[in-house]
Formats: sequence, structure tokens, C-alpha cells
Amino acid sequence: MNVALKQYHFSLLHLRGLNTKAKDMVKPKTPEEVKEEDVTEQDKELSTIYSNMAACHMRLQRYDRVVKCSEQALKSNAYNKKAKFRLAQGYIRMGALEKAAKIIDELAEQSPDDEGIAAERRNMKVKERQADEKQRKQFAGMFDRAKKSDD
Repeated sequence: MNVALKQYHFSLLHLRGLNTKAKDMVKPKTPEEVKEEDVTEQDKELSTIYSNMAACHMRLQRYDRVVKCSEQALKSNAYNKKAKFRLAQGYIRMGALEKAAKIIDELAEQSPDDEGIAAERRNMKVKERQADEKQRKQFAGMFDRAKKSDD
């Protein structure tokens, strides 16, 4: 896995070196302003490489890196669905369930029959239940103790 990450890194260096577009010298557009047809092949390649790096980091359980690589992929190509999906996976694994829910909902609208999205939604529900259980255990006797001290 580390060998793959190294090769992806070299690919990124190569593609960044090719970035000589005149439009990059002008004020960059926000992701909302960029249309899908405006995304260059180079940006698509960069996005794919970052997305693949996120997949490698996912397998290595480096969830902070999954999020960073997915965000970089989406900077290059905001229409990369795999990068959005991996970003949501990273957020779920890190416990940032609200951020993940927004992304999962957006992806589910675009691809309602996708089993991967449905699986991550189920995974998110499990994580939410685990967090609720943990919180209940943490605060279990809190109000009982307050009643005893009042007596």
C-alpha cells in the first residue's frame, strides 16, 4: 500500500509540473462557479489520483488522510463522486457524522440505487447508536446522584 502511495505522489508531482495553463494565473473560480464541462483533463487526473490515495489511506486506517486527500480531489474536480464518497467514509470513521450525513444524502439523491451509499448510511446509523449508548452510559447516574445530595 505504501508503494502505491509513493507512486501516486510521484504522479501528482508530474501533473503539477505540467500545470502551465494561463487561466490559473487569473482569479480561480469557486467550486460552485465551475461547470462540469469546464474541468480539464489534467484536473480530472489529479482528482483521480487524490481519490485513489484516499482509498489507500482508508485501507491503512488513516482516516485524517482520507479526508485530506478526498478534499484535494474535490478541489481539482468537484464532480468526482468517488472522492465525495470517500470523504463521507473518512468522516464516518472519524466520528464526524453530521458532515458525513450531508454528503451521503447528496450522493443518495444522485444515485438512489447505489448499494455502497446504502451500506455507508447503515454504517453511519450504527456509529450514531454507539455514540448514543456511550453518552447514556457516561451520564447514567448523574441525576440520581443529584437527588441523593438533595435529600
